[in-house]
Amino acid sequence: MKLTAFALSKVNTPKVRRELAGVLRCTEQSIIRYIHKNEENGPLTLLAVIETIEELTGLTVKKIISR
Repeated sequence: MKLTAFALSKVNTPKVRRELAGVLRCTEQSIIRYIHKNEENGPLTLLAVIETIEELTGLTVKKIISR
């Protein structure tokens, strides 16, 4: 699983990046790196991250994840 291009564009804002950094307990720079790599089954595909993205952006799981 990876994040969709649409989800990546919504996630790549300072507010969302800071929130995700808190969830993953890493730096905002790490989140930026994760966004650019968008690895298959990477840190951005963890359930806690997906739930946070849903909450902050209003996107559904189908619009966040591509298989």
